[in-house]
Amino acid sequence: RLHTRDFMAWLGALVFFFLALAHASGGPIALVSGELAALPRTAVPVLAQAMAGLTAFGQVITAMTAATVGLRDVSLRSEGLVLTTGIDWRDYLLARFAATLAVLLLISAAIPLGFALGGAVPAELFTPMVWLVLPNVLLVAAAFFAAAALSGGFSVILLVGLGFIGLWQTGLSFVARGFGVGTLIDPFGNAALTAGHSLAANRLVWAAISGTLLGITLWRWRPLGGVSAARSVTTPRSSDATTPVGEVHSLAPLRGAGAMDQFKAEYAFGLHWVLKERGFAVLLFLALLNAIANGWSVATDASSLIRALEFHARLFAILIATIYAGELVWRDRDVRADALLNALPSSQDLRLASRAAGVLTALLALPLTITAAALLLPLLRSGAPSVSCATTWLGGVGSLLFAGLFVVSLAVHRIAQHKTGAHLLLIAAWVGAIAAGVDALAKPWQLWGLCP
Repeated sequence: RLHTRDFMAWLGALVFFFLALAHASGGPIALVSGELAALPRTAVPVLAQAMAGLTAFGQVITAMTAATVGLRDVSLRSEGLVLTTGIDWRDYLLARFAATLAVLLLISAAIPLGFALGGAVPAELFTPMVWLVLPNVLLVAAAFFAAAALSGGFSVILLVGLGFIGLWQTGLSFVARGFGVGTLIDPFGNAALTAGHSLAANRLVWAAISGTLLGITLWRWRPLGGVSAARSVTTPRSSDATTPVGEVHSLAPLRGAGAMDQFKAEYAFGLHWVLKERGFAVLLFLALLNAIANGWSVATDASSLIRALEFHARLFAILIATIYAGELVWRDRDVRADALLNALPSSQDLRLASRAAGVLTALLALPLTITAAALLLPLLRSGAPSVSCATTWLGGVGSLLFAGLFVVSLAVHRIAQHKTGAHLLLIAAWVGAIAAGVDALAKPWQLWGLCP
């Protein structure tokens, strides 16, 4: 009932519907590429690949919905109140998961509807729905629900979504380079479809992972005064009454601090916040793995190598910049610290700008990782790396393009003042720009003319 009144759920369904409709009806958006692009858009292999691709990219959209279901009582501080009604905590947990799954299935139903209205034969949509869409929805629901229940934080859900995107891209890259393990790495089945085999094995592996995630959630989650046991609360012992609980790296600087001191304190806060997140380290590892898979075959050609690495890192850059910009704007409100910080005699704009500088410095680890791959891969292939080409890209395109994505994302979140809406708007805009061939996003190399 909650989501029938939530326009964001309907917006996600509309995004799926119009993307599917535009593809099937021969519109400007094509959801497949390579050899399949030569086939009619309503051919069964094309529809299957398009369905798998939509559920892969679309889980960033459905993450917002899953988070609302899984975190609503936590965010409203009503979890303990609900549990005092006498409802069994297992019923509570399983019912919330069933609600998450039902909502995601409702949103995903827009995919075959869009294909059917675009000209696809409805009967030909049944098999890919059973083999691809339904298992993918189950995986997404299980993963996001587990992240919400065990962490109690929206940022963890977003990192899970980014991790899935990374595995999806890495699996496709491995298959493109002839590594069969890519068919199992991709959680959405695209790589197995591309390779033409191992789809059943892929489905079994990720179905088992879905069941494992649900089992871990039931095993680990326990009600404890409205707080799950996975989110432990630390209190000082009576003999250590003066010992602070936890470690506070920075609040807003106190009265009397100069602007430079405020900047340094908040800059350090933003920098440490990102670098200490394990999820960010996992994303960097996936980006590096994806870079190696895509750059291995062209590692001896410095120009081709850099272009391949930049092209396949672009999706990571878009998602990371968009998500972390949103977390920066909304972090204080999510942890209920915004009123406290706003009461301090420090500028809100200076605080946001200082933290943004720190977060951006940490996020530049992504283009640095790509540059490191550009220098390392030729050595592994007994070639000579082009230091000038790699460093020129880092300073002239990689860092500037990434910083631009982050700044624009930050501005949209500040203007929109709606976390989920801004995320959806930005991701749709970035991906739409790439699909439409906008040079600034789709072809930065030709735009800047570096490493010819």
